[in-house]
Amino acid sequence: MDSPELFQQDLRRTVVLGAYMRHWGMPRDRQRFSRQTDVIEVYLFPATAESPVARFATVGASSFAREGGARCEFLLVLPADLGGATFEEVAGFLMDFVVYSRRDDVKVEPGRAIPPSERVPKAWPTRALLVDEAVGEDEEFGSLHLGPQHIELCWLVPLHEAEYAFIQKEGFDAFSELLDASDASPADVRRPSLV
Repeated sequence: MDSPELFQQDLRRTVVLGAYMRHWGMPRDRQRFSRQTDVIEVYLFPATAESPVARFATVGASSFAREGGARCEFLLVLPADLGGATFEEVAGFLMDFVVYSRRDDVKVEPGRAIPPSERVPKAWPTRALLVDEAVGEDEEFGSLHLGPQHIELCWLVPLHEAEYAFIQKEGFDAFSELLDASDASPADVRRPSLV
């Protein structure tokens, strides 16, 4: 007989992974991380002719929520070559972020910048992150539900340390204006700094 935790994991995978596959096609790789009854999976949806970016997305991160906080799955949008990193490096980094997001002193929400980390793949000059809404993705991702649980898809945008400092000083809206005025793609982890 299945445990209630395993049943919930299977339901979460069905809802979340199903939505990903409807919009991004079949995943190419998966890495699974588990501790006791907690299971987080990281999937790679490779670039295609229709969508020239690769997407790394979590399934299971939304099983955790603080009181009053959102239940989030996380998305990294990267160049087709993963910015010179390997699948394992990016999946491990994303899983490290999920663990970090569960700390009591960390608040993960759109508009929040996350400090530089040594866990970022070595090939990337962008060492910090910005949490944003899943801009450019289908509206279905704004309405994912598992029973009464609302699940948000949060986009993790790689940042240069100078951009992180700029957001801390000037705010998210000021950085968004810089990004909108530039030709740089937020998916390009090797882009020049905007500040």
